[in-house]
Amino acid sequence: MNISILSIGDELLAGDTINTNSSWISRKSTQIGCNVSRQITCKDQKEEIFQALNYLNESQPEYIVITGGLGPTDDDITRKTLFEYFKVKEIFDEDYWQKLKRRFHKLGIEIVESNKSQAIKPSMGETIANPIGSARGYSFLKNNTNYFSLPGVPYEMKSMMTQTILPQFEKNIKSPIFREIIRTTGVVESSLAENISKITKTKHECKVGYYPSLHGVDIRISSISAKKVDHLFIALKNFLGDTTYTDKKNNMEEIIVKNLSRLRKTIAIAESCTGGLIGDRITNVPGASEVFKGGVITYSNRSKQEILGVASDLLKRYGAVSEKVAMKMSYGIMKKFNSDYGLSVTGIAGPDGGSIEKPVGTVFISLSNQETTKVEKFMFGKDREKNKIKTSQAALNMVRISL
Repeated sequence: MNISILSIGDELLAGDTINTNSSWISRKSTQIGCNVSRQITCKDQKEEIFQALNYLNESQPEYIVITGGLGPTDDDITRKTLFEYFKVKEIFDEDYWQKLKRRFHKLGIEIVESNKSQAIKPSMGETIANPIGSARGYSFLKNNTNYFSLPGVPYEMKSMMTQTILPQFEKNIKSPIFREIIRTTGVVESSLAENISKITKTKHECKVGYYPSLHGVDIRISSISAKKVDHLFIALKNFLGDTTYTDKKNNMEEIIVKNLSRLRKTIAIAESCTGGLIGDRITNVPGASEVFKGGVITYSNRSKQEILGVASDLLKRYGAVSEKVAMKMSYGIMKKFNSDYGLSVTGIAGPDGGSIEKPVGTVFISLSNQETTKVEKFMFGKDREKNKIKTSQAALNMVRISL
């Protein structure tokens, strides 16, 4: 079943508002077996909306989901535009208007005349209930395509999709698309594709997609045959081994917290070049307090000495960005917090500060436990922000493999 998505709003095109609606709708729709064939964004202009709808119609999807422009202000033109597009008349819904007045009064908010636009319903078509907002949605049918128009406010849209539209999608799916995901890290897209080409070039009859990010590369497998998806999924996962860190949608920090909790182990973190990013990722996971004892940002040499016990002559001889210092940092943070594991990172994030021996992007990551300390060297790029993200992922991955 094919679905197309239209997001309406000048603020989306200007970049003032991030379009999270379309990604959420796509994710939820594909999870139940739908195929999102097209997704576009257009201005709050009648002609633009008409053109967008005509374009989406070309692929003849079963459903088109539209978000945005149903508010009570003058720039909210979606309702009027859709009524004109579907050639339906406006009917004032007195019952809903009275309901809105009661709701506003109960909340202690004065309802204004502009809110009357939200009590309009089409002469042909249906309204979609909005249980947590005032702007109802609209439903139309044209040339065997169902159109759903929803508010752009994310929590209102999600509520209406969850209660009304997604159940309809699920009910009407005749040939669902089955999907699996394999999340990898530490290998770039081109190398990953080359490594698994012996498997992917076989006659598996599945669609294989590669989706790279700063955290790694996701491999997505899809087909109308669940059996074929499972067969390829198992083959790839077995081949990739430790390169794969999950086959779910969860991220690295969630896996770390889960595994530490399962093993009843704790960790403490000393960060230099990442500036607290690793600790931030860990503490974003519910339940992190059970396994994360604490962390420090030892950005200067002095803080490395005073907080972690890194000797001054060690810093002078090898430099702050070195294998020896990284090892001393991880051991020092473990002892300071009396944790089972100590993790440390030190590096040259850039764009300046490198040398011939240690160019920008040089990073050392060390992990200590009560018996051993190990360290790895990484060479990232020259972009400061990207280096911080890559370092945090590599550090967490070292913990994952150790666990």
